[in-house]
Amino acid sequence: MKLSKTNLFTSVSAIALLAIALTAAPADAAACTFTRALDLGVDGEDVRCLQKYLNGAGYKVADMGVGAPGSETTLFRDKTKAAVAKWQAANGISPASGIFGPLSQAKYKVVAGGTTITPGMPVTVTPTTPVTITPGASNAVIDSYKSQVASLTSQLAAAKANNSGNSNSSMSSAGKKASDQIKNAFDMIADAEDEIDDAEKDGMDVASAKSNLADSKEDIYEATDNFFDGDYDDAYNEAVKAYNNAEDAFDDAGGESDEDEIEDLIDDVEDQIDEAWLEIEEADDDGEDVDEAEELLEEAEDVLAEAEDALDEGDEDDAEELAEEAEDLIEEALDAIGESDDDDDDDEDEDDEESEAEDAIEDAEDAIDAAQDAIDDAEADGEDTSDAEELLEEAEDALDEANEAFDDEDYDDAIDLAEEAEDLANEAEDEL
Repeated sequence: MKLSKTNLFTSVSAIALLAIALTAAPADAAACTFTRALDLGVDGEDVRCLQKYLNGAGYKVADMGVGAPGSETTLFRDKTKAAVAKWQAANGISPASGIFGPLSQAKYKVVAGGTTITPGMPVTVTPTTPVTITPGASNAVIDSYKSQVASLTSQLAAAKANNSGNSNSSMSSAGKKASDQIKNAFDMIADAEDEIDDAEKDGMDVASAKSNLADSKEDIYEATDNFFDGDYDDAYNEAVKAYNNAEDAFDDAGGESDEDEIEDLIDDVEDQIDEAWLEIEEADDDGEDVDEAEELLEEAEDVLAEAEDALDEGDEDDAEELAEEAEDLIEEALDAIGESDDDDDDDEDEDDEESEAEDAIEDAEDAIDAAQDAIDDAEADGEDTSDAEELLEEAEDALDEANEAFDDEDYDDAIDLAEEAEDLANEAEDEL
């Protein structure tokens, strides 16, 4: 998952909590201004300043040569990252990833400034320039930032409890709502990133998807910035925009979200209702009593309308349950006029399940063969393949059980076991 911008520096309560018990930095530590996240490959004077600070604070980049005191450089490389990780661990930054991002820079601002904060005392922190993360940022960068958001959210809640006189009284409701939506947006961004990567590998045009994803990243920056300013309503609104833009990116890259699947289900149920009305009209023309069928179908329409409302409100679970309930009512309506095709469908469903089970078993066999080939190649290269071999053995056992279930005509179990075998085979290959 990748983000373009995150600014987590402006939370009064969170920064107060972070600063309690911190000591001042050495007097000769460099005073730096950071306008971006620093990680492997970054070059610039901000890197040199960071190295000077680390060297002066006792977390030397190097004892001698490049990066050593007096020989600081503009290059952020492995030694700088290692020094940052040590500094993070010593200052309670989690994860201590070596990435000098928003949380680390917030901590630096307090430590380097030598601020002393009394518990319960209000603190004013001047916002810094937003941190920029390049579109090519590593997953480690994004995972680190996501963890930092969760960490600061927790700390903000704790600060509220300890400093109730200075806290926003709406944190328990509006703040939680904003925090949850921000997390949802992060997850959607991650899904969009994965879908775009897959689409690019397949040679698809992902320009539109990337454009929407860039918009989403701008929105998530605004959301987190507003959240830690205490502007929870604005944070929530920006997080909704971030989610929607990320979802558009996901769709543009060919992905189908849970919402898309439920929309398809609702559309399908609508078609079933239309067809059922035609059946009822024909039965009425034939002189049959269709009153019960009409009542049931009208109820199905009402329930489907509730499903659409639930989906609009973002309650996908309720929407799916209601759509399925509407399907059941349609079936009851057709039963009432003797037009249900359940019996005919049973045989067709069984044939479909058998075919699906055969396909699942075949896919598992192919995955196992591919994993075995990969293991053979890795062994020839002298790699340790023990973990992969264990996973492959589990995959083969699951496939044996799938075949047994298939022979017993238990096609559902056969499908589940075959899919499990395929997943294990893929995991075995990933181990390499």
